[in-house]
Amino acid sequence: MNSILSNFHINTEFYILLGLFFTLTSLITIIIVVFVTRIKALNSILDQAKEIDEIKIEKIAKLDKELKAQKLESANLTRELKFLPKNRDKLEEALEYIDRLKEQKNKESKELISELHKQKLEFEQLSVHYELLNKSYIKLEDRYKRIKDRNDILIEENNKFHAKVRELKFRNRDMSKDNKNNY
Repeated sequence: MNSILSNFHINTEFYILLGLFFTLTSLITIIIVVFVTRIKALNSILDQAKEIDEIKIEKIAKLDKELKAQKLESANLTRELKFLPKNRDKLEEALEYIDRLKEQKNKESKELISELHKQKLEFEQLSVHYELLNKSYIKLEDRYKRIKDRNDILIEENNKFHAKVRELKFRNRDMSKDNKNNY
């Protein structure tokens, strides 16, 4: 073993340098391994951060669209607000006009109802008058028929009387002639 060791009996400086080289190499390797693991961890964090940034960018874009829509709606509402007093005035005028029209229509309706009521009363009066006249007409017509029948009978009797009177006159003449002839 001595012989083996004697072979290795090289210079102690060499062993120190060799030990120092291995130590430095190990230290550098450990540092590199630590930095590589740190780099991988930071890479993973960076990838997560990129994903979060993309989500945030999408949210920002969505919020930006909503903001634009809100601005547009706000502008429309502002424009409407400018016209609101004018529209309110127009609405008030229209409501006043409608009220005037309602009053006018109510007045006209009342007048028409009054006129219709008068016409209804007149119609009822005329209906009653017509019924009375109709009853009177029927009575008069009945009376006329009776009087006409009576008149026809009287005319017939009168004609009979006239005929008898003529006959009597003829007889009276004939008798007076006979009487004159007899004397």
